[in-house]
Amino acid sequence: MKSNRPHYFLVSVLAALCLILTGSQAFAQRLIVKPHIQGDWQYDSNFHKAENEEKTVHTYTVQPGLDFGYTTDKTRMTLDYTLKRFMYDDKDKNMIGQRNADDYDYTGHNADFRFITQPTQRIELGLDNTFMKTRDPAAAYDNDNSIERHKYTLNRFSPHMLYRFGEKFSLGLKYTNLLTDYSDDGPGQGEDSVENRGGLTWTYNLTPKTSLDLNYQIWERDYDKNSSDYTSNQVMVNAKHQVNYLTFGAGVGYHNRDFDKDVTSGDIDKFVWKVSVLGQNPPDASSIPKHSVYLALGSNLNDSGNGDTYYESIRLDARLTYLAMERLNCILSGFYQNSDYETSNRDDDRWLVSLGADYLINPFFTIGLSGGYEERDSNYAGKSFDNHYVMLKANFNYDLAYK
Repeated sequence: MKSNRPHYFLVSVLAALCLILTGSQAFAQRLIVKPHIQGDWQYDSNFHKAENEEKTVHTYTVQPGLDFGYTTDKTRMTLDYTLKRFMYDDKDKNMIGQRNADDYDYTGHNADFRFITQPTQRIELGLDNTFMKTRDPAAAYDNDNSIERHKYTLNRFSPHMLYRFGEKFSLGLKYTNLLTDYSDDGPGQGEDSVENRGGLTWTYNLTPKTSLDLNYQIWERDYDKNSSDYTSNQVMVNAKHQVNYLTFGAGVGYHNRDFDKDVTSGDIDKFVWKVSVLGQNPPDASSIPKHSVYLALGSNLNDSGNGDTYYESIRLDARLTYLAMERLNCILSGFYQNSDYETSNRDDDRWLVSLGADYLINPFFTIGLSGGYEERDSNYAGKSFDNHYVMLKANFNYDLAYK
């Protein structure tokens, strides 16, 4: 696959700089320069997430990076880059068919660019670009059910525009180009793809704390090899309502997916939905809030299906935090997902729960300890697993503009 990732990223930055230099009355009211580095150690009791051949592995990670940005009266721009070096150390002998853990050693990259400006009172323009190189399958899409460690790069380029007709109505337009490029690209090693997606959102603000919106998306995903290309159409009606510092959301809609050739499942039509609760107290906290909550439950199809392996997922995500003694941030998080495959009678239940705490030594330095348990129960032989993990981390994040 011919990759345009560097081109997209460069265009994003240059376009943002041109808009800022030509359209802002004040060049930089606040400059943000934050070098950061994090070091992790992690213990996994079942590194390969195998059903029977469990192997203990220690993972060491070093993540240096820089967060740069600035704001003006009408413009905000941020660029956050992190280099991630992963090193794996076997603590058990390999069983038949297993690879040495250090075969998976790699250097990853994360670069997130965000730009938003308001050239007039009614118009808002934005440009986002995310680039990453990783072995984490969950980075590709939200309702992932894979355990593979294939190395790949991903670039998501997304300009958008919002037009406010007044206090009540607004119209949002968004385009996304998503490139997924696997390094090995051999049989069973992942399949390159390109996705182009357009979206339109019509929002009505019923009251200052209640809003309704109608969202329509259409996208095409084209694969490089054997997987069937498809076109998806999705329409959803969503509502949000704020109560104190909590925002409640609910949405319901319809998703149709048409394939360009015959697949086992045939074309797919699904009823899709979601509900959520999001909030933090105090709501305008500039640092770690006293407590926060995030709960989301929904159902939809997965977008990336190498080999036409698509499934309907019902997924619950949860994260609760509480700041004790102004320094100890306690975190309870996890997820549950049921994956009901369209191309077979496979049905998986997968869940994870994690408990941890971060201790703030000073405004710039934090140490953390967490542990968790993950399990997948499948009706297909060889697809079930369980894994215990423990992680210790140290994070340094210094704001050069801090006073």
